[in-house]
Amino acid sequence: MRTLLLVVILIAGCANRAPSPPPVLEAKKQTPTEIAADARYRAEIHSELAANYYSRRQYDIALDELKIANTADPKYVPAYNMFGLTYMELGEDRLAEESFSKALRLAPNNPDINNNYGWYLCNRKREKDSIAYFLAAVKDPLYQQPHKPLNNAGICSRRIGENAQAEEYFRRALRVAPDDPSIHLQLADLNYSRHNLAQAKLHLNRVMETPNPNAEVLWLAIRMDRELGDRNSEASNALKLKQRYPDSPEAKLLKSGKYD
Repeated sequence: MRTLLLVVILIAGCANRAPSPPPVLEAKKQTPTEIAADARYRAEIHSELAANYYSRRQYDIALDELKIANTADPKYVPAYNMFGLTYMELGEDRLAEESFSKALRLAPNNPDINNNYGWYLCNRKREKDSIAYFLAAVKDPLYQQPHKPLNNAGICSRRIGENAQAEEYFRRALRVAPDDPSIHLQLADLNYSRHNLAQAKLHLNRVMETPNPNAEVLWLAIRMDRELGDRNSEASNALKLKQRYPDSPEAKLLKSGKYD
């Protein structure tokens, strides 16, 4: 009987005793390489989010994401590139210039940055300076879209009256991307300005094959039809311009009869 009572007391004592806490496991310490990889990953993710917001013209949110990316990894080049593009759209020229400069210091041969900075310069009336950056972008043999900086070089050359050089850039771009409508549009407009209507029409036809040509394309088509005396095509394209883009500058020019 005494033995049974002792067993009961022992069991009761065990029941009232607090359970032992689980052993604390020490967190595994990251190596410097792992820390850097994690920071780079966070910078990449937030830069991609910024690019998405930029494409939606939500520039303030894009900047917030870029600041997070920059804090995570101050040497992540694409973030500076996106900073430059975003500040450019906001008209913050000093900040855009600083961002592109930082990006180029970190990656002087990066074709995307050279192309974007060139476009920034061209749109700030520094066309002559822009050409060197477009050509630097083309030098990268692994760049998959060299037609873009070549087309940009042509556009900026035309703005300063260097039409022969512009045509050379457009034709180089066309050899890389023979179906790109934006290049055909530039060559159509250039030939139209020279009254080389047959050649202009060939290039414009390639652009008109694309779905829903924009107001700029339709306006060029209208003026070209007028020069060629094709009244039916002129009337058809004029109707499309008025119906699809009634508030565009081109529709206003059409309404006012300012074809030149």
